[in-house]
Amino acid sequence: MSPLSAVRHILVEIGVQEDALAPDRALRADLGLDSTETTELGLALEKWHGVTVDLWDRHDYTIEELDQLVAGKQTSA
Repeated sequence: MSPLSAVRHILVEIGVQEDALAPDRALRADLGLDSTETTELGLALEKWHGVTVDLWDRHDYTIEELDQLVAGKQTSA
């Protein structure tokens, strides 16, 4: 499974419609993730991919940015 597919899979698992998952979609502004979904996404990224991302930062991450973080196993805290 590619990293983008993994990120999309997590988002679908937490209730985001698959057809809304374009790479340039921002988590809060475009997908409307609530606090529970944001927390679930962050925990899943850490548990399954070893990536810690501060999703509560001012920056509203896009799916593509999360893909790059997972692919590079980088941490944004």
